[in-house]
Amino acid sequence: MSTRVFNIHPLSKYRQACSRFSEPREILSFSYSEDRKVCMDNRELKYYFAPQLDPPPCLVAGFENQIQRDSTVNEHINGLLTSLCHAAKQKMDPRTLKSDFVMYRGMLTRMFTTPYTLRESWSMNVTKLGSTLYIEEDLSPEDIKRCSGSSDQHRELMYSGYKFESLCVLNEPPSGLSHEKLETELEKRRDSIVNTNTEYCTVFRTRLGVHSIISGAEIDCIDGEKPAEFPNRHYRELKTANVLDTQHKMDNFERYKLLRFWAQSFISGTPTITVGYRDSDCILRAIEDIRTQDIPHRVKGKPRMWSANVCINFADMLLGFIKNSVTEEGPEFQYRISFDAGSDVIQLTALGPRKPFLTQEYISMVTGK
Repeated sequence: MSTRVFNIHPLSKYRQACSRFSEPREILSFSYSEDRKVCMDNRELKYYFAPQLDPPPCLVAGFENQIQRDSTVNEHINGLLTSLCHAAKQKMDPRTLKSDFVMYRGMLTRMFTTPYTLRESWSMNVTKLGSTLYIEEDLSPEDIKRCSGSSDQHRELMYSGYKFESLCVLNEPPSGLSHEKLETELEKRRDSIVNTNTEYCTVFRTRLGVHSIISGAEIDCIDGEKPAEFPNRHYRELKTANVLDTQHKMDNFERYKLLRFWAQSFISGTPTITVGYRDSDCILRAIEDIRTQDIPHRVKGKPRMWSANVCINFADMLLGFIKNSVTEEGPEFQYRISFDAGSDVIQLTALGPRKPFLTQEYISMVTGK
């Protein structure tokens, strides 16, 4: 197996004029239903309505009643590919569906944040069909176990994020609800059962430097009705964090949490992040709205912090490295791109023939076979 390496250091080579990142433009959207079926509609789109803090809610309430997605099932990038097949069937302009890269936002987030998260290993699979490179997460048994929670405390923390989301959203735009109907909906959401099968996803086009990208991302909710043009400008991310009652906690929040929050929302063009702050008993104590564009300025000049320019330029160069290194074409031929914690290189290895992770429906759509 042949291996090529991408040197991470020195970071100074990424501290230059920022590569151009085009505003993401939604191609289409889809939902995962309560039984985890892909539905080409907006049935799981939720509408933001600020959580009630009097009395402060417990974010582990209902933990034992939750309906959990089966995290042992590797879905690859099936939902994203299904949506692109649907778009082709709807006679969408083929140029819109053509790109250099196709991947979920999580893989791009990894690429953006790696210069500042060198203690975290990761691995991805890459395959080339035509001139397009497809990237998915390479899930190990340890990764799958981590997705389902490694301890009771970890599982409760994971649940608290979903619970916070459920306390922030309604199933209908609040502007269209009467006072009585709104009160009814707010009562229902307090006691609603969390179902982690459901998702609303946006599929969007963007460009980083010379690289055109089609990506997909789960979207927590939207402010108001969904507009026909640039709905991403109205999307909102919902996150949780510990109460920031010490300088050490604030420093860690800005260095690590805000890095990921910014990268995720910047990539998908989501302008607002609502953070719910929980105490040690998982009681929601406060919320804060943070503008995505303000985050790099918030950490700029502080010791041991990160630079948005470095993240963007690093991802641009890494995509170029991948594009130049993946030469063998065909869905059955795969490469592995990986980073080991503590290393200073990213490795790209040709694996040879493997079972394709692209769906047969999508392969047939692209190849006509």
